[in-house]
Amino acid sequence: MAIGQAQYLYTVELTALENNLNHSIDRVARMREKAIKRNDLQAADQIRQLQRSINVAQRRITRLK
Repeated sequence: MAIGQAQYLYTVELTALENNLNHSIDRVARMREKAIKRNDLQAADQIRQLQRSINVAQRRITRLK
């Protein structure tokens, strides 16, 4: 595989991961809103931790690009 092809595939995979994480963060935000409305603070805190993990992954992907 040529270096150009490898770079292209690398970029495509990073973009796909970034898109998946963006969709995940949207879904997680909706879940957290529902947990807060139900006054389920434990679930809201766990979801917030998940949001932070996704944000870390997003920042790492941005650095790799």
